[in-house]
Amino acid sequence: MKNSWGSMAALGAALILAGIEFIPLPAQAATPAPSPKDETVRKYVDGCQSKPEKEADCEKLRKAAVEILKEDLLTLGSSANRSFLLSILPVFKIEEAELRIAAADAIGMIGPQDSDTDLLAPVANDPVPDVRRAVSQMISHGKGSAITLLGQRTLSMRAGLTPDTPADPAKYSMPVAPESTYLYYASAAASGRLSYISKGMDGTMAFFQGKAKKGPFKLEEFQEKYRYQLQDEDQAREQAREEQSKQLEKVKPDPTNTKSFMEYMEKIQSVQADRSTMTLLDSYDPKLFGAPTVYILEERQIGQRSYPTRYVVLYQDQALNRPGYRFSWMTVPDDAIKTAQAVSLVTEKQEMARKKEDEALRKRAEELQGLEKKKDEQEKKKFKKGQADLEKELGF
Repeated sequence: MKNSWGSMAALGAALILAGIEFIPLPAQAATPAPSPKDETVRKYVDGCQSKPEKEADCEKLRKAAVEILKEDLLTLGSSANRSFLLSILPVFKIEEAELRIAAADAIGMIGPQDSDTDLLAPVANDPVPDVRRAVSQMISHGKGSAITLLGQRTLSMRAGLTPDTPADPAKYSMPVAPESTYLYYASAAASGRLSYISKGMDGTMAFFQGKAKKGPFKLEEFQEKYRYQLQDEDQAREQAREEQSKQLEKVKPDPTNTKSFMEYMEKIQSVQADRSTMTLLDSYDPKLFGAPTVYILEERQIGQRSYPTRYVVLYQDQALNRPGYRFSWMTVPDDAIKTAQAVSLVTEKQEMARKKEDEALRKRAEELQGLEKKKDEQEKKKFKKGQADLEKELGF
């Protein structure tokens, strides 16, 4: 295995050939002569990465070059030398997801610190799920309050090497504020959640104020005002998951068929991941999101209740040091909402009845307390009058 400086030199050459800005080695470091492995990397980047039609064996070269550069990255990481961190970061601009994962592993080995949060936050938003997971693991190896907060904020639940495509907000009638950046790790269009960071809070609030049907509400105020509606939606979503799980149980594949069994397990895990994702996306921990504000973009009558079917939650993203917002919309059909509503209406009526009973008991207690107080006052007056009469009779 090459030493760290040799690995750095080879990596730098690959980045330069790929047209990516490279942070050079410290002046005192000696640059070793090119090795056969360096030549393999050069040949791939120069002849295949930019011009694949020139090489008949580009796939073979690609695999060889990727393995060489992964080895170089891990060599740099194992050195735990923080001077390499800035030189590794440009690797996240390379098209090969495997190299971006290796870069995350290398920085994780070096150990991120609070001073690195602004540099690492953008790479956490990689379109490839497996890269995001690697970056999340990388951040978890850091030390410090800021880097820990970034790790909690950029936690990623999805897996896979296929790049995610940013959801089209127009498809869901969601108005994106100007100069906004889509957050892959905090979005799940299938679950009705899209997240963004924006340039400025004042401009973002003004933008949504002009689009809103109702609001602004403080998050706690919104959650209390639409408590039963949000519960109905959660219940309808959970019922859909249970039905999906039941359907999957009916078609269990043959365990000896590896491909079918793996596909089946992926579907099972997808149902579980959806539940975890929704819990994560609907949790607005103050240390991560400050004091969120809600604007309702659409409200519809479903059955006996009016539901906020599209709304946006604005917040100050504490980990990213940027304003942010999340679109939320209903993904379950109206019939499912009505089914959940039928149950919650009974609960609501029972709760209202209990409140009325509690209010009546409270008033009764106040009346009894008033009567007791009045009786005590009358007794005191009677006692004082009797005492005065006695004193008069005795000549005091």
